Amino acid sequence: MGLFSKSKKINEYEEASNNLNNEPSKLASERVIFEQVQDDDERAAFLVDQMKLGSPLILNFQKLPIMGVNKLLAFFAGACYAVEGNTVKINDYTYLFARKEEFLDGSLTELIEQI
Repeated sequence: MGLFSKSKKINEYEEASNNLNNEPSKLASERVIFEQVQDDDERAAFLVDQMKLGSPLILNFQKLPIMGVNKLLAFFAGACYAVEGNTVKINDYTYLFARKEEFLDGSLTELIEQI
């Protein structure tokens, strides 16, 4: 018997994915967070945390100055890339950020087509 035993490590992304799998009836389009983005780093971090937990984000950057748009767009796109997600440009000011798992049920694609 050794002093150390192997423990199974689950990272937060796998845990979030497992939690989503327990709720198969909820479509990705029903979990979308729609928001007019402000230049607020704390709010941006909160939104990324929500995306990591399985809520797709549809964000509008229209009211921000160009420097703020560039900063936050890069932040959200980088976070989306880090979780192997997708970024979809809906129009000049509106983008969808979501993990790849959220696109599997097809409801996000339908939602984008309706916008």
